[in-house]
Amino acid sequence: MRFLRNTFIVCSLAIGWASTAHAQSMLHGRVFGQGANNEREPLRSATVLWRSTKDGVLTDKDGMFMIKRTSVTDTLEIRYASYVTQLVVVTGDSVEVVLVASTNDAITVEADQPTISRAPQKTEIISKKDLTKAACCSLAESFEKNPSVEVSFADAVTGAKQIQLLGLRGLYTQFLIEAVPLVRSLEMPYGLDHVPGPFMESVSISKGASTVTNGYESMTGLINICMHNPRTAPSLFVNVYGNTQARFELNIYGAQQVTDELSTMTLAHGRIYDMAMDNNKDGFADIPTFRQLNLVHRWWYNNDEIEWQIFLRGILDRHESGQKIVSHLGAVHAHEDSTNPSTYDILTDIGRADGFVKFGLLNFIDDMEGSGLSLVVAGAYHDQTSTFGVRQARGLQRTVNVRGVAALPFSESVKLVGGFSFLYDDVQESLMSNSFARIERVPGLYAEFTLQPVERVTVLAGLRADAHNMYGTRVVPRAHVKWSVTDYTTLRASAGRGWRVASVVTENLSSYINSRQVNFDQSFQPEDSWNVGASFTSTIEIAERPFTFDLEAYTTTFLNQIVVDLDRSVREVWVTNLNGSSYATNVMAQVLFSPVPRLDVLVAYRWVD
Repeated sequence: MRFLRNTFIVCSLAIGWASTAHAQSMLHGRVFGQGANNEREPLRSATVLWRSTKDGVLTDKDGMFMIKRTSVTDTLEIRYASYVTQLVVVTGDSVEVVLVASTNDAITVEADQPTISRAPQKTEIISKKDLTKAACCSLAESFEKNPSVEVSFADAVTGAKQIQLLGLRGLYTQFLIEAVPLVRSLEMPYGLDHVPGPFMESVSISKGASTVTNGYESMTGLINICMHNPRTAPSLFVNVYGNTQARFELNIYGAQQVTDELSTMTLAHGRIYDMAMDNNKDGFADIPTFRQLNLVHRWWYNNDEIEWQIFLRGILDRHESGQKIVSHLGAVHAHEDSTNPSTYDILTDIGRADGFVKFGLLNFIDDMEGSGLSLVVAGAYHDQTSTFGVRQARGLQRTVNVRGVAALPFSESVKLVGGFSFLYDDVQESLMSNSFARIERVPGLYAEFTLQPVERVTVLAGLRADAHNMYGTRVVPRAHVKWSVTDYTTLRASAGRGWRVASVVTENLSSYINSRQVNFDQSFQPEDSWNVGASFTSTIEIAERPFTFDLEAYTTTFLNQIVVDLDRSVREVWVTNLNGSSYATNVMAQVLFSPVPRLDVLVAYRWVD
């Protein structure tokens, strides 16, 4: 734990606020849209360019933009679909533009409604406003109003939360923080609770086969968490939560614009629940107590040629349950007798430090706008100890992940993204006398084409090959097809392969909290599956109000799966490779409409086999 304490000290010393004079070569601004109700909403991906030139940029998710000044003109031209194009004469160092909705016949979708992106792959976006609708305290509690993702407790003893996507455990969903895979392997059981709700700006959920650029581990989908941007976050934000059951949380974050190009931000989260509860008087805690400290520090530099980011995170987390914490309540211990006077206690201690560095060259080819080169280096250190009565489970992980990406947009209809990756993963696990250790070294190459063979049809096809030092070379093909039947009706189809190496102890902790003998296979093969799916999305206007219908169907077929068998014997738990067939089929229909302004209605039905 000394390493983790030092990490917190270093992060804390990195917190500093500084300011310098604004650079005169860059113009900053923000673009809003004003609808019929006169409310302003930031416009994402609005086009901002100098009039009569090709020099332009797109706004980010908060409507912010930064553009290099030009001597040709002092007039900006701002465009956005369904809004009136506006010309603005720039006289200062910054500008704020409000676009007015066009009076032409168009279907307007409110900005605060849950949205489905226009990307070739099926992606749902939970915006900042959607997150505020749910009283979420962590990522695990952010999906309560989203029918695509089901959140449940892995068990009532440890309190670990898990999700289900397309009818399968969250283990088969790839989790990214700022497009970097930080929540994986030993972090999976408690990883959802390690992302506080107030830290998040938005969450995107991609179903089915994911893009090959993010690796090979996505099997049912991908969830990407975007945290607050240092360039747009407030200088100080404080959030305090408490309830009658003695659960308290404190969230503090603040950003500082050091220069026009450089900004920094620190986010801190602490929570405690320390009141033992035994309402049914069985001598066993109803829910675990917990304490968590979570600190994030990041830097962001961006100009029209170079962008880099630094992200650092440290976590200390402790969960306690069982009999000892409720012994003062006076209930008889169900498992205590004259021959076994000890209590059955459950304790989990987690220490984690992770982070990443991103560096990118923007428009590095002069005559190819949108081209880019980037390098991402991520690392993680995870130390976890879990005790269940006399059983103890240990987990230690050291990970380094490197990814290089080159983006080459040859034309509007042909784009190529390719690069390399390397994963070093040192994982050591143990449960009583059973030990599992592996060191993975996985170099890989990938390429992904985006094509528009005909109007309104987009094809995204990718292929990657990874040479695993333990399991050989594996090839992962993935493809997405999108047909925009009309401007408001879309058909999508996808197919792809995914595989992952399971951490058999940590990922199945809830199965070991009993008195059964635990048996493991002599060797485990990677989990391997194919996912195929299709979706239909259409938006129409009824009584001048938007009405969206969405229908999707996905099936996941396993070539191999790690199975926890509790039915072979009442006295044993078997953890084995798949012997037979395994699949999951998920069909969901949902209707989203807004009968009156400020009122959204979502009705969904899901069938899982």
